[in-house]
Amino acid sequence: MQALTVAIGQDGIQYFARELVVEELVKALGGLRPIDRQIDVPNFSNKGFGWKSSFSKIKINLSRGSISGFHPQYRSIAQQPEGQFQLDLGAADFKASYAWHESYHEVFVYKRRPHSMDKTADFHYEPGVGNLGVAVSLGFVFDQGAKRFDIKALGSHATATNMTANIPKESVLQQQELSCFSGHVNEATAQSVASIDFDGPISRVLPPLLRSIPASGQLTPEIHYEFDLGDSGLTFPGDKGIAIGVTGRVSYKGQYYPGDVPAPLPVPPPPSDSHHVQVYVSDYELNALHWAFFQAGLLKTTVKPADLPDPDVLKVKTYVSAIPAFKPYATSVMWAEVSPKQAPAVAFQDVYEFSASVMSSLQQQLPSKIYALLSGLEGDGFASKADLEEDLAAAGVPQEYFATIEKAAKLMGMVVRQNLEFTLTVQNGADPAPTLVFDVARVDILENLALGVRGNAQTLQYGFKRAKADATFVSTTIPHFDKKNFGDLIWPVAGEPRYDATLSAMGKTGVPLPMMKDFQFHFEQAQVSIQQGFVSVLAQVAFKGTP
Repeated sequence: MQALTVAIGQDGIQYFARELVVEELVKALGGLRPIDRQIDVPNFSNKGFGWKSSFSKIKINLSRGSISGFHPQYRSIAQQPEGQFQLDLGAADFKASYAWHESYHEVFVYKRRPHSMDKTADFHYEPGVGNLGVAVSLGFVFDQGAKRFDIKALGSHATATNMTANIPKESVLQQQELSCFSGHVNEATAQSVASIDFDGPISRVLPPLLRSIPASGQLTPEIHYEFDLGDSGLTFPGDKGIAIGVTGRVSYKGQYYPGDVPAPLPVPPPPSDSHHVQVYVSDYELNALHWAFFQAGLLKTTVKPADLPDPDVLKVKTYVSAIPAFKPYATSVMWAEVSPKQAPAVAFQDVYEFSASVMSSLQQQLPSKIYALLSGLEGDGFASKADLEEDLAAAGVPQEYFATIEKAAKLMGMVVRQNLEFTLTVQNGADPAPTLVFDVARVDILENLALGVRGNAQTLQYGFKRAKADATFVSTTIPHFDKKNFGDLIWPVAGEPRYDATLSAMGKTGVPLPMMKDFQFHFEQAQVSIQQGFVSVLAQVAFKGTP
């Protein structure tokens, strides 16, 4: 299964690496310690007038190492074959600190009288490091057993250069010219510093951030989107980016959405411009959201007179003169209940929308008299060519202009079809209360696609533009009621506005998109568009709200 797909470009990889290292990894590396090191120093001797000293079995042990002034910086990351990445870090002008313990055997000869002795000494050793370069090999994988993405540190190599030995002044090594042994000590100290464990902190910092991705699919305590690996898997196209197929399965209270498994969604190419990430979202994800809201009862709504700008809309007395059957209930009010019969169904198809830009285009293409006939359509949307042509004919537009108008207004859209039950209940205290029941077939076009936040999830959000709604009389318990078109009169003012708000709340909740903890999309700069069979999101990301 694959209902979501994600591609990360080179700019995205650089951004993720840079921000992760600067904000998290550098903190972890700052507390690293050099490893203990033993230095075996070659024998040497020294002499003066009447005396000679010989030194052998010289061992220098460096232990309890620490570093200060160590501020590793991100340098670069380079993608390599087979999903590996080389992360380069560097640090300059810092100090290492060790406990220096030396032991040696000395033979001191004075006036041909030898004196042999074993000696030890302890000092504080603080060499300077001019530069440290670290290359870390990382692997980006999906752990099938744990069902999560992971970054593994595959090994690291460090090189310390421009060392300043600072050999303790009272060390036995000061008995000989430093030019002989300072280089040897420098090299050993550099190896100690370069042997710092960089893999450990990387393994502690980076994988937990990736493991936070599944939590970004927890839309509500009861609605969960799964971000397991999809059919196309994890690939690295041309070693110039990352492409990921994502299952996107949805559950409500542990029950999975029963809709048909969608055809695998295509994987977007990794962005080659300054955008970091591109995501494709199938209609399966939106249908699953609508199903979950339907299952949770979140699409049901009840409207009372006080809920309306004009309470008289739900007072029976308003309609007594036109509908005599209402007369026995003239002092009562009605409550309107809207309840979907099934979850709203979303599908990609051609739609016709008369936006400001479309109207401007048509003004240039049509005679002024014909364009004037379209003024009533501005802002409207149509889910079918037949509905549009019906309204064009009603507006007096000659048929010869239909094709021009349709071409200008046509675009790929997402259409939502819903079957609703609209029930009016007279509140007269009777049991059962008198009721009127209508079916409403409603068609909406999704609009205003954008990105936003819902709880811990970052979501693809949208609005609804009503394209059409037809009310059909079903039944009534009111004697002699024969106003069969009453539903078309009262639905737009009593039922539709409140249901619009219910749909709007669902659209503002939106469909979760995979994202690591502390990262977020640049919402305002994202390019969200409807393509043939999916919604495309092209965006940059920000770490911890950085601009």
